Amino acid sequence: MKAALEQGIAECIAPAIEQALLDDDPLRALDSVIDASMSLAAREHNTVAAARRAGAVISDVIAPYYASMTLLTRRAQEAGRIRADLVPDDLPRIMAMLFSLLWTMDPASEGWRRYLSLILDGLSPAAATPLPEPVPLRPSSRSGNWPI
Repeated sequence: MKAALEQGIAECIAPAIEQALLDDDPLRALDSVIDASMSLAAREHNTVAAARRAGAVISDVIAPYYASMTLLTRRAQEAGRIRADLVPDDLPRIMAMLFSLLWTMDPASEGWRRYLSLILDGLSPAAATPLPEPVPLRPSSRSGNWPI
């Protein structure tokens, strides 16, 4: 399972990150990486679910992904495209919310794109209201992994 996830990340998400880091529009860059992640999660839904159920250690596999997401988010914040009060620990939680959508629909339907748009709209500083204080991210107590 871990090898399948590593391969998927290397083939689908790593190239998206490389392209995103070159993109002049930081919000579009962030969107493209999240889109690649959701596409992979939808395509490999059973593998992701099996890894989570088995408690496979995948945090080392996805840590570089979240580091890239943090960098892209900071760029979008500096450009005024993402609300300034978003913190790095928000990213795994946002992705967990998006991944959880796959349980509610046929993953091949790409219905998750609707909710990705809603999330990105919600991250816009234009409609932002003050957020409660963030709490630290803790790995799943069952597996010690990121909450996906």
